[in-house]
Amino acid sequence: MGGHSSSDDPTRYRDPEQVQYWEARDPLVRFEKWLRATGRLADADLEQWTAEINDEISKAIQASEALPPPTIESMFADVYKEAPPQLVEQMKYAVAMGEGTKFEGAFPL
Repeated sequence: MGGHSSSDDPTRYRDPEQVQYWEARDPLVRFEKWLRATGRLADADLEQWTAEINDEISKAIQASEALPPPTIESMFADVYKEAPPQLVEQMKYAVAMGEGTKFEGAFPL
């Protein structure tokens, strides 16, 4: 129900009534209500699961932060089956700048 990214403002293109309509039909909220109504979910369960999930997420973040930064080339990978010439040039430039070397035709940005 949120924006596509942290820089996205869905209020610029989404009608508030549409958001309200779908908030009332949120499947996660509806499922939680059903689980509670049928006695399959208690507050203690939810608190325990939330703590476990938050702990798992924290461990994953710490593991990710301990990794070395990705290579410059990874920024260009998996975008096209075959990179267009201008993208190949941009990658060469980025690699050259990252290695502290001069790239012919390079200009400071």
